[in-house]
Amino acid sequence: MEKVAGTVSRHTSTSSSSSSSSQAVRDRMSRRKNLAGLCAATVVCILLLYASQRYTSNSYGTEYFRPRERPANLRMLNSHKYYGSDERGTSYDTYPPMPTAHNSTISIEDVLHYQRALIAAECTDSSYGERKLPDGLTPETGGKPTRSLIITTWRSGSTFLGDILNALPGNYYHYEPLLDFDIVQIRGPPNDSVALHNLRHLLHCDYSEMENYLEFGRTHNYLFSHNTRLWQQCVRFPQFCYEPRFLGPFCRLFPRQSMKVVRLRAALVTPLLEDER
Repeated sequence: MEKVAGTVSRHTSTSSSSSSSSQAVRDRMSRRKNLAGLCAATVVCILLLYASQRYTSNSYGTEYFRPRERPANLRMLNSHKYYGSDERGTSYDTYPPMPTAHNSTISIEDVLHYQRALIAAECTDSSYGERKLPDGLTPETGGKPTRSLIITTWRSGSTFLGDILNALPGNYYHYEPLLDFDIVQIRGPPNDSVALHNLRHLLHCDYSEMENYLEFGRTHNYLFSHNTRLWQQCVRFPQFCYEPRFLGPFCRLFPRQSMKVVRLRAALVTPLLEDER
């Protein structure tokens, strides 16, 4: 009986050991399959992300972009105009014609002169010939423009609100001037001083000491394309678009300015609000 019991005990022990070993092997195989599946899913996600960036429209790409005239852009840029005529045949399109000289012979002063005419037409009621805005608001004449500053965070509807403000006559739109800071929320040093420096310079139409901002704009056209009145001229005269000697005087033509920022805490804007200028 003792021999039989011993034999049964050894057999049971051997079976248990064999079962445990088989379970361990199955567990290892399962872990390997899970790891392989995870790696495969990661590779697929990376490939999809690469393909998405590869074939995304140039409007949101990061490759070098030189503005060029496109029908879709022109439709968007001219969407604020009303084309047509009344029953008497009077045209509502009061916008002056585009300069006909060759692009290479157009100077910055020519573009500024043309933009002055555009602003005057935009800010005049075509039915009655009356000005919609009082004189003395443009910085180029020593006036102080009406400024609107939106400080908020992501996914708050600020792009929609900014576009509404940009639809006002004679508005110059500073869209996301802190885009070159990347995806950050500026809460204090060291970025706050640089950010306020940039905002203050832009609100004063001063594009000097803004090298990083302008270099970012050259490869990310959406920095300027939301500013439809500026982008209209960038499309036509790309040789001037990112030049401070053009941007400063061009900005100073406008009686209204708006700015939309999502990367800066509202508490940090106090110095701008306290600036009497």
